[in-house]
Amino acid sequence: MMKLTVLPNIPYGECLSVSKDIIETLKNEDAILYFPIEMEKYITKSDKVVFDKYETIIELCDIIIAVGGDGTVTKYASDAALHSKPILGINAGHLGFLSGLEKTEISKLTAILKGEYKLRKRMMLYAQLFNDKGEQIYAEYCVNDAVVGRAHSSRMVDISIELDGKAFSKHRADGVIFSTPTGSTAYSMSAGGPVVDPHIECILVTPVCSHSLNARSIVCSSESTLIIKNNSETNDIRPLYLTTDSREAVEVPYGGFIKIVKAQKSARFISLKQRSFYEVLKDKIIERNIG
Repeated sequence: MMKLTVLPNIPYGECLSVSKDIIETLKNEDAILYFPIEMEKYITKSDKVVFDKYETIIELCDIIIAVGGDGTVTKYASDAALHSKPILGINAGHLGFLSGLEKTEISKLTAILKGEYKLRKRMMLYAQLFNDKGEQIYAEYCVNDAVVGRAHSSRMVDISIELDGKAFSKHRADGVIFSTPTGSTAYSMSAGGPVVDPHIECILVTPVCSHSLNARSIVCSSESTLIIKNNSETNDIRPLYLTTDSREAVEVPYGGFIKIVKAQKSARFISLKQRSFYEVLKDKIIERNIG
C-alpha cells in the first residue's frame, strides 16, 4: 500500500475542495492518505485518511503532495528533499509554475500508484548565517532563493559579496537575491534576472533596486561559494536580514556573514505530464503576459 502525505494550504483558495477531490479519487485505490493533525477540523477521518504530526507523516510517507500555489510547494520541497521524499505540487493557487497537476487533473493521481511518473531533480541552495565570532547561528535549505536585504526598513542596505574568497561586488540596494535555476522564474525574474532552465546548475546573483547604473544579474557556477556581509559604516549601521524561500526574516549580526553554496541534496519533483520546461514557461508566464 502506497503512503501519501497530503499538505494542503487550507483554508486558502480551493485547497480544501482539491484535498477532498484527492480523497474521493483515491478512496478505492491501494493507498493511505496522511494529513497534518491540524487538518482534522476540515477533513473527515476514515480508514484511508489518517491524521498525525507533521514530522511523523513526513517520515512515514512514500510521496508528498503539496496542495496550493508555488509558495506552498517551496515551503515543503526542502523538507521533502531532506527526508529523501519526492514531491508533487497540485495547483490550487494563482500561477502554479512548480505544480505537476492542475486542480482539474486530480484523476491523473492514480498514475502515481502504478509508478507511471518521472522524477525531475532540482538543485537547492544551502544558506548559513554566522555571527561576528564565526559561529553558525542559522542554516536553511532553499528551493527558490535566499534574499539578503532590508526586510521591513525603508532604507537601502549596503552589501558586499565575496566569490570563492575574492571580492566580487558591492551594492547599495534594497537587497540581493541568490537564486537557484528553479527560483529564476520567481523573485529573481521580477527583479530583472534571467530565466534559467532548471536542468542547468548555477547560482544567480540579482540585485534588487541597486543605486547604480551598471548593476546586473550575474550567473555563477554551482560550485561557487558566496560570502555576504553588511558593508555599512559603523556610524551608520543599516540592519541586514536573510530570508530563505519566503520564511521569516532573520537578522544578520553586524560583523557576521552569510555563506551560500549549492546544497548537497536535491529536491525531486514528480512529473505526470510530458511537458518540457519551455512549454510550461510559455503557458504559465509568456501567454499569461506575466512579467
